[in-house]
Amino acid sequence: MIHCQNCTTRNSLDRDFCWKCGSKLLVASGTVPFDSAIPLMDEHVLERISALEYTINALNKRVESIMDTVERVAANNFVDHTMIETLTDSLESAGINLKNLEAEWRRRLDSRILETEAMDRLGDRVQRIMESYRGSDRKQFALWIEKSYELLVAGRARESLQFLKFAFEHEPANYELGLLLAEVYFQVREYTKAKECIAHVLAAKPNNFEATFLMGLTEHRRGNLREAQAKLELAVDLKKESSAAHASLGSLLAEIGHNQQALKHLATALKLKPSAPVHFLMGAVYYGAGQHKRAIQHLRQATKLDPQFGEAHYQLGLLCLEMNWLRKAQECFKTAQALNPRETRYRKRVRSFSEDATGPDQLNTLIREELLLLKCQSGPKRAK
Repeated sequence: MIHCQNCTTRNSLDRDFCWKCGSKLLVASGTVPFDSAIPLMDEHVLERISALEYTINALNKRVESIMDTVERVAANNFVDHTMIETLTDSLESAGINLKNLEAEWRRRLDSRILETEAMDRLGDRVQRIMESYRGSDRKQFALWIEKSYELLVAGRARESLQFLKFAFEHEPANYELGLLLAEVYFQVREYTKAKECIAHVLAAKPNNFEATFLMGLTEHRRGNLREAQAKLELAVDLKKESSAAHASLGSLLAEIGHNQQALKHLATALKLKPSAPVHFLMGAVYYGAGQHKRAIQHLRQATKLDPQFGEAHYQLGLLCLEMNWLRKAQECFKTAQALNPRETRYRKRVRSFSEDATGPDQLNTLIREELLLLKCQSGPKRAK
């Protein structure tokens, strides 16, 4: 028998609704003798048990549905894998060299994952901007932000500036929006306008790490090295676990000749996050100090972390040539030229570490991963 949780009337097991009051019957485990009474004080216990059992039944159905989905995905993966194997065998039979196919596939996969994560971070930023809005025309503000988001995702950062500026002029107190506008200005190399936006943010949030760090980067690129050093040192103090902040400060210190301090911050950056550009910078600093073997060690690490880093391969080849390691040097030059066939300097094999080898643009990728939200097609690119 089933007792109704509403009126406690007995119902037969095959009923779904109470015959007396019409309530939905929630089934509890076990049976109750027909002539036994339900103590009124235990009715809430029976209701809790029945509700729990109903939830468990629903959960079981959901798990079964998930298992069916997993089985279908596994079957599709098997079919896709078989197709890829067939395609690979056919290409090899046709005489096509697939030696670097897996490495290229993994590189592209990692790139797509990073792009997806960047879009998610930008979406979170846009959500925070909307949550911070305190103006009177939320609809128009949302339209500007939505349009700028679409353009940023499409890699059209410069075009997004118009809508970001409209939104910021509408609500200049929205520091989240001001910081995003500053980052986009930074990406398209309009450093003076970027500085204006950052100064506005710092006036309201003087200890904001992102704004402080970005101000240091902006001043560095504007050539104001003393101001840049002060801001980058403050950024490191605000967020000691920031690899990009330590690396940027190290790059600046190397540029002004403070090599020991530079190596200290670059080494800290590597401990926090291994990075090919940072290894390259350390190689440049050690080369300038005449420590060629240490420079070679870091350049090797750079090429291992980023096999597409043509400049690291090239500089490693020059150092191997100086060490009279001719075979290794030839391998490095061949790799660098294959990665950048239009780079005539790689064929001439002259000049180790150009003057801008420790320049800030070497860290664009690392900075973008930690601070900037999306890769900008019109922005600066790291030399390979």
